[in-house]
Amino acid sequence: MTQAGSDEVDDGREMRGSVEIKDRAMSRTAIAAASKDPRVTRTTGGLSRLTGRELPRADVTLGEDTIAVNLYIGVTWPSQITEVTESVHATVEAALATMTGLHVHRVNVLVSDTTLDTGPSPTSNTEASQPISPRPPTAGPAAMPLALLFGFALLGVAFVAGREFLIAHGNLGGSPWIADAVSWISRLHWQSWMIAAAIGAAVVGLFVVFIGAKPRTRTHSGLGESASTVWATPTDIARLCSAAAQSTRGVVDAHTVVTRKKIEVRVERDAAYDADRIDVGVREALAPVLSVAAGERRLTVKQSVAAPTRVS
Repeated sequence: MTQAGSDEVDDGREMRGSVEIKDRAMSRTAIAAASKDPRVTRTTGGLSRLTGRELPRADVTLGEDTIAVNLYIGVTWPSQITEVTESVHATVEAALATMTGLHVHRVNVLVSDTTLDTGPSPTSNTEASQPISPRPPTAGPAAMPLALLFGFALLGVAFVAGREFLIAHGNLGGSPWIADAVSWISRLHWQSWMIAAAIGAAVVGLFVVFIGAKPRTRTHSGLGESASTVWATPTDIARLCSAAAQSTRGVVDAHTVVTRKKIEVRVERDAAYDADRIDVGVREALAPVLSVAAGERRLTVKQSVAAPTRVS
């Protein structure tokens, strides 16, 4: 399923809005920054995930203009804990300050575990120093409506079972539904409509299995390197591209459509400007945005000449 986003900016070059950074984004940023140190161990899965004791992990407290972080890490042995914590402290503080622009009030680094280092030396292990990419944001499961329907169906079964129990013990009057239904089914014989019912049941069953096993669609794109900790929707990327394209001299208006495979920028240029010059200028203006947001998408720039403005 291809998701596309486009900008909807009608106020010329003005763009109004707000930026909100969730605590989870800052927590993942702190974890990714701490994981860059090869002496910091990673503990995930199994009992650690069930108990919420994964390492490294970060608890973020966000004030009006400040950030405070409690960072829990594991350290390989033998390592000088003071050196590791000082290095992690500086790295995490710099990463949070760079990403948010807010004042980092405090970073508390707490060593919760030590692990014997049986691998090669950290200086020769280039893979260990790579940041760990968090799980990208995804859409809700496609099977959610069926799961809700199944849940209501089970509640209905529980209601019928409770009613039958009360009737069997003489606490409630009326005929038993289950006994009547079983009696009706036992009297059924082969009918031609059963072929259509069987085919329909097979189709529905296969569809349910498909949507249950189908991977969830990614709703955001990672910004920056492969280990992204900041994510943006296709619409956000489209607006950034349109704003950058509109800053080009000779561009009257710009509109961008972003899909999984391409970024298409459609610009209206002043008739007095050369098309090749506009193309080069737009691509240069888009370069900073594309360097962090393009990913594997290819850029396409389409031009049209803006209609002349009539002065009455």
